[in-house]
Amino acid sequence: MFDIDANINDLMMMLTDKYRKYTSNDHSSISVEKAQQLMDSILYCINGYLNSVNVDGNSITTSDYNSANALYEKGLELAKENFARAKELLIDIKNTSLKIDNMSYQDTIFGGLDIFFKKYDILYAAHETPVDIDYQLSFELKDFTGVEYILKYLEQLYLENIFCKKFDEKDIKALLKGYSKDYRVLLLNIYEIVMQNVIGLELIGSDILRLNIYAEDKLILQEMLEDLNLFELQDKLLLALDSILDKLDIKDYNQIEYAKKATVKISYDIKHCISIKKLDKIFITSDYKKDEAASTYKDGVHMSSKELRKFISEMQECRFTSDKIAMIKSSVHSLRDLIDILDTCIWDDEYVEVFKLLSQVELDILCQIVVSDMAMGYKLSELKFWQREFLKFEK
Repeated sequence: MFDIDANINDLMMMLTDKYRKYTSNDHSSISVEKAQQLMDSILYCINGYLNSVNVDGNSITTSDYNSANALYEKGLELAKENFARAKELLIDIKNTSLKIDNMSYQDTIFGGLDIFFKKYDILYAAHETPVDIDYQLSFELKDFTGVEYILKYLEQLYLENIFCKKFDEKDIKALLKGYSKDYRVLLLNIYEIVMQNVIGLELIGSDILRLNIYAEDKLILQEMLEDLNLFELQDKLLLALDSILDKLDIKDYNQIEYAKKATVKISYDIKHCISIKKLDKIFITSDYKKDEAASTYKDGVHMSSKELRKFISEMQECRFTSDKIAMIKSSVHSLRDLIDILDTCIWDDEYVEVFKLLSQVELDILCQIVVSDMAMGYKLSELKFWQREFLKFEK
């Protein structure tokens, strides 16, 4: 870690220089909070560089570069390189993303992560992480901020995506649906759910590509694993993983190490679930049934084109939300019509009031429409306004 006290004079000079550049040398004052932000940004770059060169056990000091400023410049250069790498990696992730209609997954890849590249201030707030991420990785990133965090997140997400792309997306979707009928709106990790079932299938000698584990398979797994201690269980799972990686032709070092780490993590969950005889919490039976909302819902009588145009025109003349809600309650009987109305004459806080009118089945259908669009590759900014407001409402 960088010794602040030993380099206080250099740091104060650097802070003064940052202050002048930040204020465009107009001698205006800045708050204590802003000064602290500028100093934190300087230290972030210095420590980021020192951490990068200390990875192999090499030691480096300020004297090696004559001044703290030299270390800062090295750190700033590294941060810029990481920013460029992260930007390229996000493009790769979008191109290899799963067309799985989980809201947090699609929203993060096609909206939340983009925020970082628009708002990140590498010169004056390099330590901050302006990003909107809902999707949970298999491993939480606790000790990183700024561009280091975003790069680590993207690297892990890419590894998880590449593994999951080895399987048919319809089978992944059925697996997630077996995990929970509400999988579209849950904060979950697709990679971990897939990996758990793949390991289970390998242990019983079944086809790992099918992903589905039947009820009788769980009984076999319970009997196979229940007498193993944790270390024996981990050895057995890692041995199964070796075979899985070979079958999937995975040879990349980073993918292999990530899979091993995930397998060890899974072993603790399996051990716990074996002890309470709840392996069905780990090994999932896929659900290939059609969505209940889509298959059972019958839309109401919808208006003719002429009637709908007249209704929308009247709605657009309404000044009060209460009047609009009353009109919808009395005259709108079709979800198809309501979507057209949401598109044309509902605004701002009015969306919440309209969504509150809907049944759970109707909300589920709207959710399917939104996440299906996102799964087709629509960015968050490309969604219709009512769809973006619906995402906020669902959260």
